[in-house]
Amino acid sequence: MAASVRSLTISEGQHLQRVLRRGKDRTAILRAQVVLMSAQGFRAQQIAQATRLHEEYVRELIRLFNQDGLSILKQKPRSGRPPVFSEEIRTVIAEYALCPPKVLRQPFARWTLEKLRRFLLERKVVRSIGLQTLARILEEKKIRLQRTKTWKESNDPKFEAKKNA
Repeated sequence: MAASVRSLTISEGQHLQRVLRRGKDRTAILRAQVVLMSAQGFRAQQIAQATRLHEEYVRELIRLFNQDGLSILKQKPRSGRPPVFSEEIRTVIAEYALCPPKVLRQPFARWTLEKLRRFLLERKVVRSIGLQTLARILEEKKIRLQRTKTWKESNDPKFEAKKNA
């Protein structure tokens, strides 16, 4: 028996077209493409070649669409280690990163990853956090820490001559 999708409703067809044109999720786009190609009469083998998916996976997607409808476009949660920091903690970290250190009675003008990490540990916002994890959280929240600049000054009146020598 050849695997093909059931007749699409007008709203399903429009939704699938929208996903293909404006979708951001690659998985949803591929799944929509499989469903639409099947609705147009393509066989599973032809769809697999066009989308570079495995033929059995194409058949599985068609079967799932017939059974569950448009819900197959959404990815299911994957197995694995759950996130260590909740969204609430991530938001608190982002708020501290956006707050000037002077307001929080810190002796510096700008945050670095290490200074922010140390501050979060001292305030017991988190029990432990690595620099990479902190950087990833800030990146997700679209927060960029400014690179600090340092310079030396001197009271010596001959400093400029000595510095350039």
